[in-house]
Amino acid sequence: MFGVEPLRELIAGAPGAIRTLYLRRGTRRRFEPEAERVAAAGGAVEEVDDRALVALAGAQAVHQGLVALIRPHRYAALEDLIAARPDPVLIVDGVTDPRNLGALLRSAECAGVRGVIVARDRTARLTPAALKASAGAWVHLMIAECGNVVRTMEQLQEAGYWIAALAPDGDRTIYELDTGRPLAIVVGAEGEGVRELVKKRADFVVAIPMRGRVASLNVSVAAAIVLFEIARRRERSASEASAR
Repeated sequence: MFGVEPLRELIAGAPGAIRTLYLRRGTRRRFEPEAERVAAAGGAVEEVDDRALVALAGAQAVHQGLVALIRPHRYAALEDLIAARPDPVLIVDGVTDPRNLGALLRSAECAGVRGVIVARDRTARLTPAALKASAGAWVHLMIAECGNVVRTMEQLQEAGYWIAALAPDGDRTIYELDTGRPLAIVVGAEGEGVRELVKKRADFVVAIPMRGRVASLNVSVAAAIVLFEIARRRERSASEASAR
């Protein structure tokens, strides 16, 4: 991973995830707090020249003088995630661009989501590009993999969740979605959207009403709208309940 803000987020949330932190020579004072946290968590800190940073991050990368080698990400067990009962859960199926996956993680975390399930097939992995695009959000999320999305939806339903697939042809809008129950939101591939098999297994297929001439949104933007709408409605319901 590279870049000042993504690495500061990572170091603040999970300094033990960093194996080695590389600083541009002469900038140790600027990054002293980050270097101390990494060292305290058992990681190494090295000052290197720009050539070494470019070799690590890639010639096209904007590393801003900060690069890290991180330990392999360990996904949570799906059973543990379901047992923890985060609500809502975001299910990502078929999103192949790692930057879109990272943006989804960022949107989810910012909306208060704590559990994300990523399909193992036809879906991007947690690559450096995905982690950077998440702006450190992945550190704060419980992320599990699943092999069969439909079977995972069934497991969630058995655990008391209601499944809402997000698609332009939904039979109800997100404003009509019942947010008073445990929810899992499914988003699908860029362009193709949620698979038909997934729609059939879902309890609801919901759409975002479009006001312009463009028919669809980027998947991370669409997910953010739905997740923040769920949070807004739940906060309003809680406020109204406390006022009674």
